[in-house]
Amino acid sequence: MRRARLALAAVALAASALPACAELQPFPVPGPVIACDSRAAASSLQALAIDTARIHIDAGSDANLAALRADVPAVLAKLWPGVGDISLTEGSAAPEAASLTLWLSTGPDAAVAAGAAKLEDGYALRRIDDEKGITLVVSAPDTRNLAHGAYALLERLGARFFHPMEEFVPSFGEAHIPASLDTTATPWVKTRGTQLHLLHPIEYFESFQTPGETELAEAKRVIDWLVKTGQNHVQWWLLGNVEWATYRPHARAIVDYAHARGVTASAVVQLFGGASLQNGFSLVDDENFWESEIDAGMDHILEVPFDGIDLGLGEFFAADPDELILWLNHATAHATSKGVYLAVKNHVGNYPELYLDYKGKPEFFYYLPRYADKKLINTVHTVFFFDLYRDGGMYGHDDFHAHREFLFEELPNRTMRYEPESAYWVTADVDVPAFLPEYIKARWVDVHNLAADIESKKLPPLQGHIMFSSGHEWGYWLTDYLTARMLWDPSADLDHFVTMYTSVYGSCSGEIHGALSGFMAVQSKYLFDQKLIPYVSGEDIYDDLGELLEKETQLPRVPFQKLLVMTDEERATFEKDVLGGLRSAAAEIAPFQATAEAACRGTDEVLSPFCAELRDGIQIVHLRIVHSLRLYEAVLDHIRGGGRSSALLGEAAQLTAMARDVVTAREHFYRFDGERLNGAYSNPTIYKFGYLRQAHTQCLWHRQEEQAAFVIGTGLSPSAFDVRTCTD
Repeated sequence: MRRARLALAAVALAASALPACAELQPFPVPGPVIACDSRAAASSLQALAIDTARIHIDAGSDANLAALRADVPAVLAKLWPGVGDISLTEGSAAPEAASLTLWLSTGPDAAVAAGAAKLEDGYALRRIDDEKGITLVVSAPDTRNLAHGAYALLERLGARFFHPMEEFVPSFGEAHIPASLDTTATPWVKTRGTQLHLLHPIEYFESFQTPGETELAEAKRVIDWLVKTGQNHVQWWLLGNVEWATYRPHARAIVDYAHARGVTASAVVQLFGGASLQNGFSLVDDENFWESEIDAGMDHILEVPFDGIDLGLGEFFAADPDELILWLNHATAHATSKGVYLAVKNHVGNYPELYLDYKGKPEFFYYLPRYADKKLINTVHTVFFFDLYRDGGMYGHDDFHAHREFLFEELPNRTMRYEPESAYWVTADVDVPAFLPEYIKARWVDVHNLAADIESKKLPPLQGHIMFSSGHEWGYWLTDYLTARMLWDPSADLDHFVTMYTSVYGSCSGEIHGALSGFMAVQSKYLFDQKLIPYVSGEDIYDDLGELLEKETQLPRVPFQKLLVMTDEERATFEKDVLGGLRSAAAEIAPFQATAEAACRGTDEVLSPFCAELRDGIQIVHLRIVHSLRLYEAVLDHIRGGGRSSALLGEAAQLTAMARDVVTAREHFYRFDGERLNGAYSNPTIYKFGYLRQAHTQCLWHRQEEQAAFVIGTGLSPSAFDVRTCTD
């Protein structure tokens, strides 16, 4: 039955930009095959015919050393199963020479051997050949940096630490190592971290918010992943409606483990509850008692040994400038007295009420912290796949250039951080679902250009880069992973980082690289430059109500009903610019989808899950673009009396059915339980469902079908209540 339905859909869409797809399973099926052998990635390395290898690591009880003693032998055993004897020895002194030794040390002998005696932050990797054998040295000034270097070496050997719950380790048989190795790596910014946005019910919500042994183990794996990817900071939102006495030991255990791995941790909270739209913990609820509430609230938070507190100022809400600065100064002084830092987020929102008079001149509300105590860290924030350099923005901003200039202006005055996003969620990307590697490009644009501009302007260094992360499924881990790598090599071009991912595909790495790079280029051209992303994203009732209140939370598409009142000339322009762009985007994506499908039919076992995720991500965006196209074609056909509107609506429904199969197949590969991600259930956030529920139900697809059908059937504008809400 399933095959018959998909075959019917393929026939109905034969004349469209969508290629016929007889199968959407993640397993090999009839069709073109591209051989994808992960073992071929070893061809760039030197093969060693050896039976034994030795790993020599500093002695001591440090958590990073303990992790390396467990991880390095385990990864090498998978990489090199032909090396029967992989032994582990301990000590800071230089090991005796052997046929192959991996020497990991913070000691002076290793520093001299690696040419890193003066290194203060970072690590050095060096290959040393002599008459007795080969030594691969990892030297660092401390154990956290040693761990960064050790995992970087393992990636040089073929492994990838892509995801906290799923690493990539191929099997090369015999030992393979770089033919030469002489690298000193230093990070671009001191603080490199991730904010797990737990105001959203993402997969890590339970890990960090629900006490339990399983959940704590998950949280520790996230901390481990931070270290493996060269990061050293984690932060997450505290909720105001959890039982603190029960939660506090869980949070403390996470922070203690982070500290043991050399990772700092901070709590994210709201300054004023009246400006909170979600369930985050707020310092002040009664303005009449703000001073005592700030003190009590911060003391309450610091019952867990956080290194700092990050403050949100709310969205769409302004306050008296003098009062805000007074509160921030008091909070900064209190934090300083407790030996922790205080940071505040410079949010976005280009709305009249957010421009205030301060000392006789207009000032943007979220820039007011520049007038507060110099000890207060400012964290510039941008949203979605927009960056600080290109034209494009949200929340009423045409771009975020002013945020960039604010960052430059404040660098000489105080500690500054930058916090972009790797996913936006809430009807925009992963919950559609849609895979948008345009985020990868945006994060590279920022890192690459900020590093160059700060240096050329001779400004003090940016202190931190924090990734605002809203979930890792549907390929969104790739943005977080590659951005973490960018923070160690900001001058490298974008292709260098894309290759970090695609090179693991071995014999088909060229084809996968072309498919992913081409898919990204199509997104840049059409979704970003031509601003067609709203026709891939969706909207729920909150987006509709926000539009009525003139509070834009994402870029709006032209609603179906607007076509009714356009002139013929305006409709022709819309069809040319918007629908023509969607048609071109779909046509240009098609060969990249075909390449990914062919490669996934030919992958080996270790590559299969990663290839399936890439293929499904390209495929779902392709389907979504054509789905949107068909709905607009249906409305235009109705207006022009073409007689095909019902058939076009039917084709849109068939596309949704095809997408349903892609989503179902992808759900088998989710790294967490389906109910956790897809279910409807009570939880402390304002969203009573897992963050992939709308992707599971395809509510955002069905909602737009209902809107188009309503316009065609009634000739009227559907209200927010004439279609499903997509909020449950």
